Amino acid sequence: MKKNRKFTLAAVLAGILFTALAGCGKSGGNQAGEDGAKEGSVYVPEFMQLDLTCDYMDSFVAAGDVAYISASTWDEEAGYSGVVYKYDLMENKAQQLFELGENENIYGMIVNEDGTLTMVSGSDNYVFDEEGEVVENSFKMSAFRISAEDGTVIEESDITERFPESEYIYIQRMCGDAQGNIYLSDGNSMICVLDKNYQKLCDIDIGDQWINSMAASKEGDVYASVDGKLKKIDLAGKKIGETVGNLEIGWGDTLYTGMNTSFLVSSNSQVSVLDLSAATKETLFNWIDVDINAENIQYVGELSDGRIWAITREYKEEGGAAYELVCFTKKDRSEVAAKDEIVFGTMWMDSDIRKQIIDFNKTNSQYRIVVREYGADDYESGLIQLGADLTTANCPDLINLSQVDFAQYASKGVLEDLYPYMEKSGIKKEEYLENILKAYEVDGSLYGIMPLFYINSIAAKTSLVGEENGWTLTEMLDLVDEVNPPYVMMYDSRNTMLWYCVYQDIDEFIDWESGECFFNGEEFIRALEFAARFPDDADVDYSERESIETLLHEDKVLLMQTTLSSVQEYQMMRGMFGEEITYVGFPNKEQKGNLVVSASGSLGMSSKSKYKDGVWEFMKTLIEKEYQDSLVNEHGNWGFPIRKESLEKQFELDMTPNYYEDEDGNQIENPKTTWGYNDFTIEIMAATQEEVDAVKALIASAEKVSGNTDQQIINIITEETEPFFKGQKSAADVANIIQNRVQIYVNENR
Repeated sequence: MKKNRKFTLAAVLAGILFTALAGCGKSGGNQAGEDGAKEGSVYVPEFMQLDLTCDYMDSFVAAGDVAYISASTWDEEAGYSGVVYKYDLMENKAQQLFELGENENIYGMIVNEDGTLTMVSGSDNYVFDEEGEVVENSFKMSAFRISAEDGTVIEESDITERFPESEYIYIQRMCGDAQGNIYLSDGNSMICVLDKNYQKLCDIDIGDQWINSMAASKEGDVYASVDGKLKKIDLAGKKIGETVGNLEIGWGDTLYTGMNTSFLVSSNSQVSVLDLSAATKETLFNWIDVDINAENIQYVGELSDGRIWAITREYKEEGGAAYELVCFTKKDRSEVAAKDEIVFGTMWMDSDIRKQIIDFNKTNSQYRIVVREYGADDYESGLIQLGADLTTANCPDLINLSQVDFAQYASKGVLEDLYPYMEKSGIKKEEYLENILKAYEVDGSLYGIMPLFYINSIAAKTSLVGEENGWTLTEMLDLVDEVNPPYVMMYDSRNTMLWYCVYQDIDEFIDWESGECFFNGEEFIRALEFAARFPDDADVDYSERESIETLLHEDKVLLMQTTLSSVQEYQMMRGMFGEEITYVGFPNKEQKGNLVVSASGSLGMSSKSKYKDGVWEFMKTLIEKEYQDSLVNEHGNWGFPIRKESLEKQFELDMTPNYYEDEDGNQIENPKTTWGYNDFTIEIMAATQEEVDAVKALIASAEKVSGNTDQQIINIITEETEPFFKGQKSAADVANIIQNRVQIYVNENR
């Protein structure tokens, strides 16, 4: 599902001078000895507030220990203004070179061999009538060379005519080669190459390829990361060359010119150095290990003394952004104070949890969380490995339960009951949504917590299914037969239907506590027969179908799998259906088909952990008032906080109108934001009490976790249902085989 939220944030610079050490641990698989000392080296970060006023960095280039920054600031009365700075990265000092003109924006900068600075800018030139209305707007693109010492303009050239087929040119990337040629890329259609006198040499058509990053190597050649492959720009051939060797460049990796090697490469997880002559790529460090949120990285480079530096940008809760310069020094592990290592096992890193881990590591003097990301390379094999580790001495201390069937591991004694820790910390159960806590309960013990959640459900018109949520598979199938719509759901392949009817609520067919399975019962057989009505995934072309809004209004689709992540999403769904809707949920015997899903990870504690107090120290930060209140969002956060008072603050915010004053002084309600689903969009106004009450009722109806199905069980069902779907076996025969295989698996893994 595609959701759009449109809103404006005012950016104001804020900053903190903070120094932290990336501690090494006293536990874990790479422990060198009983005293906890480790061999090797680590990178230690030093955090410094940037010495300039900046709301946004428009362009940046580094040459050795000096950088040049085009920065803009916002003022409500004056609007945007831009300044170009010379920045000493060793001393963390800025020198203003010159101010940009009105409506001028720097696209890119190059440091020339003679030490001067070449820049390319774009500017709008408005012509106003007597009433102040814009009657004409001409766009100008300029290239100019300035002194890097005092900002004196040495030469300037209007290069707008170099782009005769474009009314407006937007340059995403700019760099230069050793011959002084300038490469300008718009990212997805062409690269324009100018010589050092700003005359066009050629346009390089990149076709349907996508340039993720472009930079000059230390050796002076220009390379681009194109669709995840490193390629050299072939200027003589006026094309992008072939892939360079077998060097891995990820889709999100960014290239930076190296000082001691060809390139530095920054990804969403780590920093690497790339040596083209040796065709090697070496990882220097992971961002999370040096207390950096990779989402905040703006630029990366090297200093002459061997340190790595990065500039980060972080949004603040009170509004605006803070820029920091971070320098990373390579040190022997013995020089860094050791901490007890808490291993966090997860399939993938959620951005909110990552931020909380970084904050915890920066501030906690005793413990440090290290991440073991199982799904980084291969998801399915990683999931199997995670399952295996949970039952061995290799079990992580802190576990993301979002990708596993927690009930299975709770029954094995793998997980620690969290209620005693809450009680010891003075955290009262009644201050939280008890039905959401119950979703991770087994026999009154709590084995997981989720700081933020949403509801996974199936919605339908109230006129078709009534007002009550919850139904059995039989009731759902009877309605399908009665209405006989062209489409049961918008996306209704065979595997999708198996997911809705079986995998979403696998506990319907497995009782991990008793070890009993129920795959040979009538409900499972009916689920197989229902799934057999639909085509295989490969045989469905959803692009040929009309929009979901049209299908719903014309009763051509009966049910819609959806989520409830905010009051605003509820408002959008009602608008898209065009009438009252019921979140009837997924079918099951208990008629409790609205299922709870963690929006940022569900965390459990290993019963074998040596650092349970440290694990809880981190876990409790996610459910305490400060963090729960931080999840309240003016624009409809993706999920609900589990703390009751925080959730009420969210509802209050949803119901608070936004107003603006028209020219007559009247207060007019303004939309809070815009939400969309595929081609459908709707302006969201302040919620009514009726809408908030409906959302509260839906939340209260959910008390089971969605879709944490063991991958091995999915594999068994997939393998054994194939003969049935091909007409070679009956549903009952296949159900008996699945019953036997899964029963054996459950017996072996309880």
